Amino acid sequence: MFSELLRTHIGPEMHEAPGLRPGVCRTQANTLCTLCHASRTEYTAEVRARNAALAEFWRTLGTGAALAPLVGSPAGRHYRTVSKRKAFHVRDEVRLGLIEGEHGRRPLPVRACGIEPDLHAQVYARVEEMIHAPTARRLARLLRYIIVKGTYAELVAIISVEEIDGAAVHEANALSRGLTASCPAVRGVLLYEDGGDERYYLGARGAAPRRSARKLFGDTDIRLTFGGRRFRCPPLSFSQVNASLVDALIAEAGAMLNLAATDDMYDLYCGYGLFTLTAGAGARRATGIERSADAVEAAVRNAGARGASNARFLRADITEHALGAVLARMRGRDAVLLDPPRRGTAPGVIECIAAAGPARAVHMFCSLDVMPAELERWRRARYGVVRAVPFDMFPGTDETEIMVLLERG
Repeated sequence: MFSELLRTHIGPEMHEAPGLRPGVCRTQANTLCTLCHASRTEYTAEVRARNAALAEFWRTLGTGAALAPLVGSPAGRHYRTVSKRKAFHVRDEVRLGLIEGEHGRRPLPVRACGIEPDLHAQVYARVEEMIHAPTARRLARLLRYIIVKGTYAELVAIISVEEIDGAAVHEANALSRGLTASCPAVRGVLLYEDGGDERYYLGARGAAPRRSARKLFGDTDIRLTFGGRRFRCPPLSFSQVNASLVDALIAEAGAMLNLAATDDMYDLYCGYGLFTLTAGAGARRATGIERSADAVEAAVRNAGARGASNARFLRADITEHALGAVLARMRGRDAVLLDPPRRGTAPGVIECIAAAGPARAVHMFCSLDVMPAELERWRRARYGVVRAVPFDMFPGTDETEIMVLLERG
């Protein structure tokens, strides 16, 4: 696994702990948080270790193509635009914490996190203070997560609960008023009912079925600007966790796709239309396919706001069965971009794309653990790696994103 390689290379650096100086990750007990590398490793040292681990990992794949140097994150620390705290119910009390351990059963109460902006810490501190009040007892019992999404200047807070009832709404409204009064950067608050319990909750790319949600305050859409274009992203849809590196992703995707004005581009797992409306802007036609209805509706609105007449968006499962019809009109000059969830593509998806015969496919991997099997599927479908560029989308963690260009033959 790549995480094991990274920890091997970063190990010597991690022994040089910087201590409890300002800005370093701290728990509520004012001790050093060691959940990620940010608390004990300077970013420049982490980049060196990550490049060494990536080179070793890439050699094991035997693709025959060179791996480009790591594209570093402009914000090596305090970069996350999506974060969360899980509500742990212990002895009739609720404590917000990061998920520690493989199964997330132990809370790690954190006061300041080195990979999250300070604004996020202010939100969590204020929420924890308010949910301990007697007037928030029902909300506290139902609380599952607090999620913060947005930009480095504006935030949306999502209060996730097991169920929404009258008492929960009343108490959540009171929490919303207190939170927005003390944290002006919070420009929207949403109450969300969900019984799921994924480790990468609202941070992973998923189907996000339409459960009950109620807007408590403000405008809950996330307002983003990437590639010189403005986007609106629904609060419950996938959005990139490191906004500082997205423009570099867009630029490299455009270079790999290398679209002419006569080419068509297919963007699988398109979300709110980020790559369709940027890297695909110069194509004859850019088609985005996405499973989430909220994301597709946002993509259509984003395209309409800028008059992108070449773009269209389809709501469909990204499966072999669904893609067969969508890709039936693909020509040999066309290109595909796919940015699947952490678990990778469904069975048959890669094979279906290859059977359609695009000239190029750009495959983005946000979890390297699935990469060997996925690249082997491309190889069997007679597509080979031409270029690969790693991006440090998740500094401080064990994950790295790699964008891979594949071509027929």
